[in-house]
Amino acid sequence: MGILDKIIGKKSNEAEKKSEKKPEKPVAAQVAKEKKKTAAKKEEKMKPKSEVAKRKVEKKEDNIAHRILLEPIISEKSTEMGANNKYIFKVIQKASKHEVKEAIEGYYGVQVTKVNTVKILPKKRMHGRTVGYKKGFKKAVVTLRQGDTIGLAEGV
Repeated sequence: MGILDKIIGKKSNEAEKKSEKKPEKPVAAQVAKEKKKTAAKKEEKMKPKSEVAKRKVEKKEDNIAHRILLEPIISEKSTEMGANNKYIFKVIQKASKHEVKEAIEGYYGVQVTKVNTVKILPKKRMHGRTVGYKKGFKKAVVTLRQGDTIGLAEGV
């Protein structure tokens, strides 16, 4: 029935009822709505580019820690360094010192004063006659402001 009605051009009773129930908006209301939309677009264009760029940058940097920080390195030496407000983290190879600092401050809510990075090269390992390599990684030693702490080794 529906296909034949479309071909012939007949409307069903339900379609006629629906079209009768919809009141049309007055022309003045539509014009006012369009003016508001255009005014909002003009305001966005009038804003300086720096404000628009800042908004975009803030959205990107909200979740930077889970991409930069891989894991904290907990060893005997690193727990001793914790007494001096120094903590060691394994980070991605491409991370810069500034990115590590932003990630630590954002995730742990502490003030970072200094970041030192070390690239640990892959180590050769022999398994019988076969030569293999352990993965290399990047290590970051983070110094915090006096009085700030990160509870990494407390649960160990």
